Amino acid sequence: PHFPKVLKAELEWDRDRDPDKFQHVWLGGYQRASEARVFQNWRVEAFETPADALFLFGADWGFARDPTVLVRCFLIGRTLHVDHEAYRVGCEIDRTPALFDTVPASRQWPIVADGARPETISYLQRHGFPRLRAAQKGPGSVVEGVEFLKSCDILVHPRCRHLIDELALYAWRTDPRSGEILPVLEDRENHAIDALRYALEGQRHSTYDASLSWVGNVLRW
Repeated sequence: PHFPKVLKAELEWDRDRDPDKFQHVWLGGYQRASEARVFQNWRVEAFETPADALFLFGADWGFARDPTVLVRCFLIGRTLHVDHEAYRVGCEIDRTPALFDTVPASRQWPIVADGARPETISYLQRHGFPRLRAAQKGPGSVVEGVEFLKSCDILVHPRCRHLIDELALYAWRTDPRSGEILPVLEDRENHAIDALRYALEGQRHSTYDASLSWVGNVLRW
């Protein structure tokens, strides 16, 4: 039977970057427990940031025991490079500008941030980050953002250790009795990941190509 080119491209993409999914979806194998992990399309590797990189910044706000996070990333083809993070638990609002300053060029580029703290956004805008704005949220926006991240190859610089930890731990919820993987994301180990979702909001809404026509042209390191 005829096998559409787009499906062939998707098959080859999964075969190269997500062996568990390839076995389950394309070869009919059993779904493995490791599939509860949300991200299997990432690796840690030192890399040089190009001088002409177009940076994307995303921020998530902490409260009490949660961290305030800023991440910087850029895309080359469909490879997402994350080269800097700032991460601090219990960061007071007046200390946040100094925290963000630990990420190079953060005052020069737009930052997309969690919109749940408008007072924090207003404070940062008045203290050196006028291009910071709230992310758009709505039903399904978290899963949509996660799925977009899963469509990329993610290359993380070793200095982004908190993001590395989260990518390794972030998982779908599982039924405690049957072990079945549920379509519900665990709401933990996700602060740097949330910041990364916000950073890519513009890319997700304007340039995402669901046809997978880009698969064969991904720049690999």
